[in-house]
Amino acid sequence: MPKVVIRESDAQVFDRGSGVRSIPLMNGDRGSQNVSSGMTIMEPGAGLPMHFHDTEECITCVEGEAMCSVDGEVLKLRPFDHIWIAEGSHHRFWNEGAEAMRIVWTYGKPEVMRTFADSGKTVRHMSKGDVARPT
Repeated sequence: MPKVVIRESDAQVFDRGSGVRSIPLMNGDRGSQNVSSGMTIMEPGAGLPMHFHDTEECITCVEGEAMCSVDGEVLKLRPFDHIWIAEGSHHRFWNEGAEAMRIVWTYGKPEVMRTFADSGKTVRHMSKGDVARPT
């Protein structure tokens, strides 16, 4: 089985707008059959809207403090705090801090769908429609 090393400096940044950038690392396009992973950086005041996925998700805060809401419960994650989110759980992350916040995410599928709770619109994760302020 080949080893795949992905350096952040070589990865393509996906600008989701409104101070949110994501960096996909592993997914089906890179040969994964069971997971996808990457990281998201949020500037102060930035965040993602309430949504859910068609798979479970694990998030680790690695920089700054991440605020999150999962099925109505609001939590604060500090560096190296980790949270597991069940498939279909409504959740969102945002940055209330004064510095950039970075989270690392892993999904239980190589290709993931995101459904925005307000509109019910479903988009492929990391696609053109997967933005911080969907229309």
